[in-house]
Amino acid sequence: MKRVCRVFFRRGLPRGRHVAALAVLASIGFGCGDATVPPKVAAATRSNGLEHEPCTGDRLDTLDSNGDGKPEITRYFDKSAHELCRWVDLNHDGKPDLFEYFDASGSLRRREFCYDDTGLVNAIEHYQSGKMVRREFDINGSHRIDTWDWFDPNAPADPKTGRPAHPVHRERDTKGDGHIDQWWTWNGDQLTIAVDRDGDGKPDPEAALVFSDDGGPPAPTAAATDAGEAASTSGSNPPLPAGDGGSLNGARETRAGGDP
Repeated sequence: MKRVCRVFFRRGLPRGRHVAALAVLASIGFGCGDATVPPKVAAATRSNGLEHEPCTGDRLDTLDSNGDGKPEITRYFDKSAHELCRWVDLNHDGKPDLFEYFDASGSLRRREFCYDDTGLVNAIEHYQSGKMVRREFDINGSHRIDTWDWFDPNAPADPKTGRPAHPVHRERDTKGDGHIDQWWTWNGDQLTIAVDRDGDGKPDPEAALVFSDDGGPPAPTAAATDAGEAASTSGSNPPLPAGDGGSLNGARETRAGGDP
């Protein structure tokens, strides 16, 4: 029987308080109860190259809505007038910020994002029948993939984003060496994070953390959360993107580091 830390957050607790609670728990070594944890699994490595797919075709159409000579949307078509792909300039600087690619039926199959105004791809989403199934992106700005997400295409879509509320599984390479050292798994509102602390390329069962947003025990006291907030501002405890609405916002807030 292994030991696993279980942390419950009351629904509606402000995000900063979640982070503060984690900081306090970290400072006291966590309060852990006995629970069965899956044994270590085989080591995992992944290619971390961000590969841009060229967007070309037999014919193109452009849209320049403000008349500045820099099209906001450029669309490419094949000889049968089927749209193959498009790129979008969202900030009017003449550089693509978003690429979208379509299959033979016209459904979205791939989407690429450029977030830092360099024109380089930072994130790639993969779709099947128009539904997102996988996502890979660069959190720390190194222009290498450090986070991989997998989604259930049959999961209900968030009404605001049109995407699943969160992945079903996430793998992270916090050191940028292509070796996975964090494994995130969602089961409903519960998130389990397994961490490789000893560097052997495998999750350490004793380091597993379980987070829940199901209205568990009372929230930490004000004194405890104040202490935690002070610790979090020092950078020792990165924010936790437990539910990121299928977007990149929550994950981008998670800074690189061995601990979640």
